[in-house]
Amino acid sequence: MGQEQLTAHGMRAMLDIKYQLSTALLPLLPEVEFLRFNARLRQPVQCHTSYQLQLSAAAGQVSGNLVDIGSGESCFTGKLRSAPALVQTGTEWVSLSADDVFQFSQQFLGDASQSAECWGFFDALLFKLLVAAPQTLATAKQVLPGIEAETLIDVFKSVPVIQTHHDVHFSTDLLRINHPNVFVRSALHYAIEPTLIVGNPTDGWVLRAAIAARSDLGPLITTAVTLKTWPLAAH
Repeated sequence: MGQEQLTAHGMRAMLDIKYQLSTALLPLLPEVEFLRFNARLRQPVQCHTSYQLQLSAAAGQVSGNLVDIGSGESCFTGKLRSAPALVQTGTEWVSLSADDVFQFSQQFLGDASQSAECWGFFDALLFKLLVAAPQTLATAKQVLPGIEAETLIDVFKSVPVIQTHHDVHFSTDLLRINHPNVFVRSALHYAIEPTLIVGNPTDGWVLRAAIAARSDLGPLITTAVTLKTWPLAAH
């Protein structure tokens, strides 16, 4: 994307923000069943660069702003707050066994057994499943006809794509429960939601892809990512 410096992956950069917001919200946690995390990805996060995470709290919510100390530019803004009930409309559910979920948790960069990090693990897992899903690749090929790609990663290598937004709607149990390890020892059922597509080849495309997951007890978490492609004529 024309960056001379090495940049951190957006999901990796968000991991710290999600942890800090969760830690800050825990003492203020409202009596609600669901929470929502929204992030706006404004600028790439550069490696070997100093940043400051500015936190602010209000009733039932915590906000964060990741600022480049040198330039003063905001790179990420994020908010964690109470949310209405999570409604999931998926019809074609795929199941991950309890063993598979646990194995994925062992690859997580944080500690999925900790209350401030458990939902971050499931968000990262859903992102991984979304990127690997055949439906996601099919959508990319729909808006990029003629592209030769076997995976979504191949698409990213061929066409400039950036993530602009990240939204997570999840059960408060993932943050509030005393023993979050129970979730990473349980089966998970997930469904890819239809991708929303806006744009054209001349101006570029905006795609919003989402994936929902539930436990045997009910809705657990939904992750949605918004991606933007550069105009194809400019590539």
